[in-house]
Amino acid sequence: MNTCIKDYKKLIKVITVLLLIALLLAGCSPYKNSKYIELGEYKNLKLDNNLIEPTDEDLMNEINLLLDKYAEVLVFNEGEVHLNDIANIDYSGVIDGKPFEGGAGSGYDLTIGSNSFIPGFEEGLIGAVIGKSITLNLTFPADYKDEDNNISKYAGKDVSFKVEINKVTRRVPPEYNDEFIQSLDNGYNSISEYNEFLKKEIYNYKKTQTAWQIVVDNTIVKKYPSTVQKRVNAVREYYEYNMAYYGYTSFNEFCIDALGQTEEEFNETNLKSAQDGVKQEMISQAIAMLEDIKLSSKELNDGYDNYAEYYGYDSTEDFLKDYDKESITSSILLNKVMEFVALNCIVIN
Repeated sequence: MNTCIKDYKKLIKVITVLLLIALLLAGCSPYKNSKYIELGEYKNLKLDNNLIEPTDEDLMNEINLLLDKYAEVLVFNEGEVHLNDIANIDYSGVIDGKPFEGGAGSGYDLTIGSNSFIPGFEEGLIGAVIGKSITLNLTFPADYKDEDNNISKYAGKDVSFKVEINKVTRRVPPEYNDEFIQSLDNGYNSISEYNEFLKKEIYNYKKTQTAWQIVVDNTIVKKYPSTVQKRVNAVREYYEYNMAYYGYTSFNEFCIDALGQTEEEFNETNLKSAQDGVKQEMISQAIAMLEDIKLSSKELNDGYDNYAEYYGYDSTEDFLKDYDKESITSSILLNKVMEFVALNCIVIN
């Protein structure tokens, strides 16, 4: 392993796992809601239009997501290195004028902005000319660790790297114009038409999220069911497994290195995520019961297909082998209840 590469760069971030486990456990049990919650108002909620009206930034974010989806992957042998490029490099480092173990490599593909190398390395390559060499004078972090997770002998030392940029691979998005929109064959013929479609989608999304958050905020939890602690334990066990896998003996140290938070902060985040998820499930089940909201076969099948696609499965059948069908059904019901709440709110200009 290269000395200048973080050992823990491939660890999954906490929010991803919390979401996955929450989805896995989402529908574990129906709740006797009167025992656990005091349901807040969920009809005729008043929303400020200024809070849900799409902004220019909202629109640009959606456009950029679309363009990135259809971006072409190209290799460049000239020009400059950009953020998010994959730069193929040869590098060699010296400390006190001498080469050191793990400080050199050739043909290495480095994603610029991944923070895989020590601070300043990737930043120093941005703007560098492809096909030429560059010298980076850096310093190892004071808490830099070796492969055994101990403070490295290089910690705090100055280091000089000579880096040759061989080539870069870059995602190049298409130009956002009428021709591009027409190529999507989605019924829209111009960017003006498609922008209006996006604005409506953004508006409906923000309206739904804002209305639902009001319901959640107005609902009082009398007490949490045991499901909360089960989720907390499941997430903790997952990370303890990863802690051991990567050679850590201190959970607090693992959290700081891999997640950027202390063990205490991790525990707080974990508990809050579990409580928030269970609270929303109890609310959705209560409203569904009161309003007789049910899922049709088509809604269920479409929902399963959407989740399978979102999580990158080749087929819905494979997805449902890995995830409990009842839990996915609960998540689909939650979405339908949220839409019901949004349809029954009042927007004030």
